[in-house]
Amino acid sequence: MRRWLVVILIIVLGVVGLILYDGYRMQQTLTGQSGASGLVSGFETEKTNDETSDGRWFARQDVEQKNWTTDGLTRVGQYLPAVKASEKTVIVVPDDTRFGSTLTYPLIRLYHEQLGYNVFVPARQGIAPSTGTLNYGWIDRLDLINWTNQLIEETGTQHVLYHGVGVGGATALLAAGETTVPKQVKVVIAEGSYARLDDWFHALAKANLSYPAGPSLAAASIFNKMQQDFFYGDVSVTRQTSQIRIPALFIHGTDDTIVPSRMVYELYQAKPGIKQLYPVRGAGHGETYSTNPENYEKRLRLFVQPFLEAP
Repeated sequence: MRRWLVVILIIVLGVVGLILYDGYRMQQTLTGQSGASGLVSGFETEKTNDETSDGRWFARQDVEQKNWTTDGLTRVGQYLPAVKASEKTVIVVPDDTRFGSTLTYPLIRLYHEQLGYNVFVPARQGIAPSTGTLNYGWIDRLDLINWTNQLIEETGTQHVLYHGVGVGGATALLAAGETTVPKQVKVVIAEGSYARLDDWFHALAKANLSYPAGPSLAAASIFNKMQQDFFYGDVSVTRQTSQIRIPALFIHGTDDTIVPSRMVYELYQAKPGIKQLYPVRGAGHGETYSTNPENYEKRLRLFVQPFLEAP
């Protein structure tokens, strides 16, 4: 009997050890410190942002680099002033580069050339040239509010629009749901945002891993709590969205294989007050603009301009 108990104990300890090891690999991969887990693999596009025509256009612009440092970490952003002086600024929050979105530069060009806005693009923590650790918008939301206050003070902007893509969309919603968000922020647009972080990670695991990853993700969440002081279950964009009081536009591709399109409906339902839902048929992650540029630009203008032109 004792022999069987010893065998069972060894098996249990072995299974627990494997779960903890796999969870550690997941957490390290999710925070960008390794690539050991396949949880976020297979999403790269053929062209990077910089290789597109809009990326080359951006490289020719006279962009001002801004930065600030706190707790030994440096945050970096790029500011592109409008051709004609403007009090309207859009903060475009990019996606995680590992998910292959090429939407950022077309958006910057649209807002700068066609709408005449100042454009600011922050690099979230863990994405060069900013330092820190990838946190999927949870810590970044506070940085976004700090960036907003800095832009208001330095440039005198009075009308701010948040437009985030993918993880950047989640960041924008998380920030807009804070009570400390500046009153100059008039509109938030979230494109391809996840709703709840733990739910999204489970969806990624189901798509990319060949084994049940629930126990490993639970272990990864514990490791993340030790490193970044939050569990994955703590990060609910849905909860934050329910506290947003400014108008919000939710955009999502119906064929998004990275962030399930079902999540946008959860976010839309949670948002009180003025809101609009724009599902783009046939579009994948980060492809909503390129799928139907004419309709995209029309919908964007009609939603944004009334609120940014109001006193």
